[in-house]
Amino acid sequence: MMIIGRSVAGCIAVLLAATPASAKPTPEWREAFQSSPATYDAPSPAFVKAIAQFSKMAPERIAEAMKPQPLLGTVRYRVSVTAGGSKLRVRISNEEGEMPLRLASATVALAGDGFAARLGTMRQLAFGGTSTVTIPTGAPAISEAVELAVAPGVELLVSLSLASPLLNDARGGTTLALAPGDQANADVLRDVKLLPGRPAVTGVSVLNYPAASIVVAMGDSITDGNRSEIGALHGWPEQLSRRLAAGRKNRFTVVNAGIGGNRLLTAGWGDAGLARLDRDALRIEGISHLILLEGTNDIGMSGKGFFGDNPEVSAGELVSGYRQVIARAHDRGVKVILGTLTPVGGSQTHSSPTKDAIREAVNRWIRTAGEADGYIDFDKLTSDPAAPGTLRKDYDSGDHLHPSDAGYTAMANGIDLSMLR
Repeated sequence: MMIIGRSVAGCIAVLLAATPASAKPTPEWREAFQSSPATYDAPSPAFVKAIAQFSKMAPERIAEAMKPQPLLGTVRYRVSVTAGGSKLRVRISNEEGEMPLRLASATVALAGDGFAARLGTMRQLAFGGTSTVTIPTGAPAISEAVELAVAPGVELLVSLSLASPLLNDARGGTTLALAPGDQANADVLRDVKLLPGRPAVTGVSVLNYPAASIVVAMGDSITDGNRSEIGALHGWPEQLSRRLAAGRKNRFTVVNAGIGGNRLLTAGWGDAGLARLDRDALRIEGISHLILLEGTNDIGMSGKGFFGDNPEVSAGELVSGYRQVIARAHDRGVKVILGTLTPVGGSQTHSSPTKDAIREAVNRWIRTAGEADGYIDFDKLTSDPAAPGTLRKDYDSGDHLHPSDAGYTAMANGIDLSMLR
């Protein structure tokens, strides 16, 4: 017995000597940018007519401009990461494509002014050891890791030299640069055109230590609110990410899974939220919390009107959708925080006595049901106390539906960070 005891003690001593007390955990990959893939149904005649009246353009020109356009040449996107790391990988999507997407080359660089790269930071992206890649219909492609150190809030340029057409829809909500030929490695693009669209770059992940937990913000244009112009990262998810980075020592970071016009129950402006939940949120490594702010368009686009002839949506149907999100997220160990739907009073497209009553019923359920892991009262944070159901004047972007930059700031600053634990 004495011999066995000494042998065991010796083994323990050897193991302790071989494992330094100061050893650090291995760095892990964490998502630091996301733009959810989306395609859009053809706009209704009423939608085209309203846009034509607003823009003073002929409806025929508006309808033509809203058709997806094939792009060739080099397309460059500007994206911002919400986490830092020593290496990064880029995710390029053909998940919504109609044919294989072929890239002659792809690069990433630190952004300078506009769509110009910071000198000396251009990196070639590789896919399986080669700079060319064909991405099958319905699939993404993830690049090999490149050495490029980034900090939270740093902006990147991702350039794709297209060897086959890329369909681009002008309703995508961001700004991209298009240049002729293969200019993916050019610090400054020549003969550039700026176009509205949606990024084919749908993710950037960074090698991060300590590995942050991921908060996914999922919703419609009120979540996807950062994409209106270059460098204007004023949406509430981006501002929440900055709050977390400043106060929690990078314990959490935020990725944006918003799609303008998106609905929880119905496709048309991107896949329905219930259909894209796994792809855009629950698949993400390290996700701990899902903040869901969705349902405004389910209510506003229902029935006959500006967006065509759609099924009527009830408060009960939306509540059933929220319960599905909660169940599926909890099955993955992810906490769900629901956001009350923001005011729409005065909106020509989303407000009526019936629709307003449905929104109020949904918000009452979110506040009182206790079925989620918490809620954020975005309605209260942005509502005019003197006129409940409408945005505060300084929080209104002008359409009585989308918050202004000040409104997004109020949304982000009003979030109780103690819910993220």
